[in-house]
Amino acid sequence: MLLAAARLRMGGRRLRALAAGDSTAAREYINGDSALRLTEARRDARIDALTLERLEARLIVLGDPDYPPGLRDLRAPPPFLCVRGTLPAAGVAIVGACGASRAAGGFAFALAARLGCAVVSGLARGIDAAAHRGALAAGLPQVAYVGTGIAQTYPPEHAALADAIVAAGGGLASERLPDEPLTRWSLVARDRLQAAHARVVVLVESDIEGGAMHTLRFARELGRPCFAADSEASGNCAALANGALPLPDDAESAAALILQHLAR
Repeated sequence: MLLAAARLRMGGRRLRALAAGDSTAAREYINGDSALRLTEARRDARIDALTLERLEARLIVLGDPDYPPGLRDLRAPPPFLCVRGTLPAAGVAIVGACGASRAAGGFAFALAARLGCAVVSGLARGIDAAAHRGALAAGLPQVAYVGTGIAQTYPPEHAALADAIVAAGGGLASERLPDEPLTRWSLVARDRLQAAHARVVVLVESDIEGGAMHTLRFARELGRPCFAADSEASGNCAALANGALPLPDDAESAAALILQHLAR
């Protein structure tokens, strides 16, 4: 019923109530809809369920014990997640620009590999991909939150990386229906999930207009500690000016500083 309700574009409040087991508001909404739209929604929901089965994915709803606990801190947590693989309970989010410098990418890789705990990122080019590959190299748990439906991959060339994350025991997660495409809004919404899932957010390198800055903004709103590499990039300068803790250039020292903070 939840997938069909989502196909009807039911509002988030009703979907969250339905995910928690209260169908009253959802039924009131459905009763006002046309028979044709209800039939189409049920048909599309069956297709969604088959797609999840084909991908060996599953639906985790707000009331499930497997639902990431950090996401409940959001004012409007997703009513459901489509998930491939296994989600770690928390972790360190590593974010930054798609077009980051080679040095920044190397730092993200080395930092992720040295953390010794779960890594959270977004499967994008640049810093995200470097962080995911660093976690893979170290055999660490991780999750990639994506801005598309779980049946799509963006960017397309990261399909093999997504499969490797799942094969290594990590997870891919999306709050969107399985076949939904990428939108500008969906990327920003994805950024809030990264911030909420993580216990700490690290900005490696970004311009001030970069998408990673959304993740830092959400992290501050949620009270998550923020770190930033001491870089001349405009986003890093802004993050440090706004209270992000500076990281040393050496990835091993940076990882130790983050882990000390987590141990408090």
